[in-house]
Amino acid sequence: MPGEFEGRVALVTGAGDADGLGFAHARYLAERGARIVLNDYGGGTLGLPEQGVDSSVAEAAAQRLRDLGGQAIASAGDVGEAQTALDMVATALDTWGRIDIVVNNAGIASAQFFPDIDEADMQRHVRVTLLGCLQTARAAWPHFVKQGRGRIVNTGSPACFGNEIASYASTKAGLFGLTRTAAIFGEPHDIRVNLLLPAAWSRLTSLLPDSGFKTRLHADFGADRIAPLVGWLASDRCDVTGEAFTAGAGRFSRVVFATTDTQPIETSLDGVGAAMEATMRDTKWTVLRSTQDNMVHLGMPEDIDR
Repeated sequence: MPGEFEGRVALVTGAGDADGLGFAHARYLAERGARIVLNDYGGGTLGLPEQGVDSSVAEAAAQRLRDLGGQAIASAGDVGEAQTALDMVATALDTWGRIDIVVNNAGIASAQFFPDIDEADMQRHVRVTLLGCLQTARAAWPHFVKQGRGRIVNTGSPACFGNEIASYASTKAGLFGLTRTAAIFGEPHDIRVNLLLPAAWSRLTSLLPDSGFKTRLHADFGADRIAPLVGWLASDRCDVTGEAFTAGAGRFSRVVFATTDTQPIETSLDGVGAAMEATMRDTKWTVLRSTQDNMVHLGMPEDIDR
């Protein structure tokens, strides 16, 4: 609906690519009245210094939003730096007096496959994926708490279910823990924090080798078909937190951690093996939303003194 985000201010990272997820999210919000701080480092997809940095990427994307009638300010800072997050939030406050929404979309790819992965590659992904989301959340958090409202959408990946690129899959999976932890602390303040696992055409997926898969991805999995879900998660209508959703091709579904009924751990390996067979056949699932849920599932009294 036009005007749905009138008066709201959103920070969107990794939003420089005209065909990418971040820009699609920023455009969706801007077209409905949100004012945007649009971030993109303008570097290569591998996050390597030798690929260069182009500060004009963010400004060009912000100008595209302005050309559409929106209000947007560019940020070319590195999301792995705490100061970048503080500066972006300060820009929002200095310009528009508030910050309401954070969409963490920035990410990098990798050319290293397990087990041939080095520490530097993993550290780059930790810095951009995990620290990038942490820094923006920390910078916006006190303002969210003060106004009694905030929305954060972190961008993971279906790679977390298992992928050859260990650094990418591992750090994207780490966003489950960060998202759910932030959601616990945000709930008393109406700060909703959720995780998106998009399957979409993007600057990263455009680098895939030519194939029927790539052709179908480009044709049916456009970023604009995911943006409305992000819009809902960023809106006042959002009444869920600490959740994860996979989305693509105009569809989405909820993703959960779930556990089967418990089995006894016998003293013999034969006993454990029999219990393992039973638990692998089990189709009864209990959704886990926290460490506490898991402890109760394993027999800890729910009302025990902590």
